[in-house]
Amino acid sequence: GAQPLGMAFDREDNLYVCIGGMGLYRIKPDGTVEKATDETNRSMRSVNDDSRLRLADDLDITDDGLIFFSEATVRYEMDEWPIDGLEARGNGRIISYDTRTGVTRTELRGLKFPNGICVASDGQSILFAETFGCSIKRYYFAGPKKGKVEVVMDNLPGYPDNINLASDGNYWLALVGMRSPSLDLAWKMPGFRKRMGKRVPVDEWLFPNINTGCVVKFNEQGKIVESFWDLRGENHPMITSMREHRGYLYLGGILNNRIGRYKLDNADPNFVQYDKRWGKQS
Repeated sequence: GAQPLGMAFDREDNLYVCIGGMGLYRIKPDGTVEKATDETNRSMRSVNDDSRLRLADDLDITDDGLIFFSEATVRYEMDEWPIDGLEARGNGRIISYDTRTGVTRTELRGLKFPNGICVASDGQSILFAETFGCSIKRYYFAGPKKGKVEVVMDNLPGYPDNINLASDGNYWLALVGMRSPSLDLAWKMPGFRKRMGKRVPVDEWLFPNINTGCVVKFNEQGKIVESFWDLRGENHPMITSMREHRGYLYLGGILNNRIGRYKLDNADPNFVQYDKRWGKQS
């Protein structure tokens, strides 16, 4: 089944949506739905044809109309993501789609469940999360460092998901679950994980602690400047996405049956992410 994941507006108010199992789609202001892309260039050395998109996840749009989006895994379908987590060996990639030319190409490969993507304030790089790599990285798509990848935050206490811009120029990050010592240890023991995967039902596997909701704010240097928690997961366990909008932080989760709203004390009450981005508000 298809599941809409990341969303972003372009300058003309087209809404681009990553749909797991289908690819990248565009919803025009009049409500017309169009497919933007559902395949990329095949890997030269790949035995399997990996050109089709299985799990398009999150996206953002550059000033030049280049859409960067993550494909969390090329091996598994939407409902099989725990298996990719058990492997955690880098089955994901980041893909670009040029809205001007219609060309789709793979930018980075071998990533551990790449997820949230956010165009950085320098306009030359994107920040992206590797969920099962517990890290945030920066990829330069333009400028003097073009093609380089840098680590912004590593060894996070939880599994990072979506990244979005904050009104103060910093970045919001959702942590979809907390790490556990047992799973960290299991990731060093491939034989143990293989036996667990074969002999035990999926809902009894070692798993991230997804009963803890967490959103943090971090700056350009990767320093965490603020954090919000729902430690017992009473209102919002497993927060996968958040967005600041007009002084509030809106919270969402794939398995949560609600959307949260949290009043921010020192936020710009007029901030609308893509209006600000495209110069529609100062």
